[in-house]
Amino acid sequence: MEVKSIKETHTELLMHSVRFAKDEQGRRKGQDVLFKWPEIEKKLGEHKHIYVVDARLGSNNHTHRLWYDIIPPHTEEGQDWRTLGHRHTVEAIIYFLKGHGHSIIDGERYDWGPGDLLSVPMFSWHRHINDSDEPVLRIASTTGPLSLALGQAVYEDERFPEFWIYAQEGEDARKTLIPGGGAQLDNGQTPRNRSAEMYAEQVAFAMHEEQLRRKSKVLVRQKDLVFEPTAMGNLAYVVDPRIGCHSKALGVVMAEIPQGKRSGAHRHLYDEIDLIVGGKGKIIVDDKEFNFDTLDVLSIPVFQWHQYFNTGSEPLRILGINTRLAMDNLGLSLTHQGEHADYV
Repeated sequence: MEVKSIKETHTELLMHSVRFAKDEQGRRKGQDVLFKWPEIEKKLGEHKHIYVVDARLGSNNHTHRLWYDIIPPHTEEGQDWRTLGHRHTVEAIIYFLKGHGHSIIDGERYDWGPGDLLSVPMFSWHRHINDSDEPVLRIASTTGPLSLALGQAVYEDERFPEFWIYAQEGEDARKTLIPGGGAQLDNGQTPRNRSAEMYAEQVAFAMHEEQLRRKSKVLVRQKDLVFEPTAMGNLAYVVDPRIGCHSKALGVVMAEIPQGKRSGAHRHLYDEIDLIVGGKGKIIVDDKEFNFDTLDVLSIPVFQWHQYFNTGSEPLRILGINTRLAMDNLGLSLTHQGEHADYV
């Protein structure tokens, strides 16, 4: 076995960083973009929970994932949950396509139906119950890959208490939206000076976050969305901190494109996963063209130009779930607008 010198080893480490962006461009161009509903539906018939876009399946998404799942009539997701459900240190979006039911999130009940969306607050216990005579079909997207990469992915499930990290510390730890934040701690502000004030703010940060999470908007009904003209076309912001959601990483918009029209063209430095909510069309990603139908999923490569076209006989609606907010908070958000939509 060849033993590398210290110089060779550390030169390799340096060149990994130097090459990464160039190599990543190739990975983006080679990633799967279109995931067809008939194939997803077939898998759902065999298993009620199907990951569609996920780095563990080879997707080139570094910050979030998306899956489909089904809740059978008059049952509860997980079915063994009784009081808590599950919680996690990832942001989550759930969009309901079929069926009616309710969710219990941090002790509050939210009734939902087709077209409604939940923005689940970070580390809140939540359960989802199908109240109807038909299966509930939904998609969910979480920032699991981002949390895993940060080493901060905690998933606590009522069914598996042996894997609890913080909830096992007692009743207080189970009630808080702060991982490990159940105990009462000193606020860190004993001396009176600027550094002490700054440190006290650091200690208080998590408690402030918890208050904001509890006040945040959770349920969004599709009938309440207001579409307004932009360079990209008619858009409605669904999940965004500027409209009352306490989201730091995961945002949602919905686009509506009239029959025979096209969106604007743009590219951005963040992951995006699209669900085709209604209609049919095509997307051009750089120089590649993909035709899609209702319930198909698109995984948009980072920083590649893309544009949508309505090729059907009804309005095309696209639910775009993205991690722009994460890039905003890192100071790395960048959007380039190209050709404008032809219907605004």
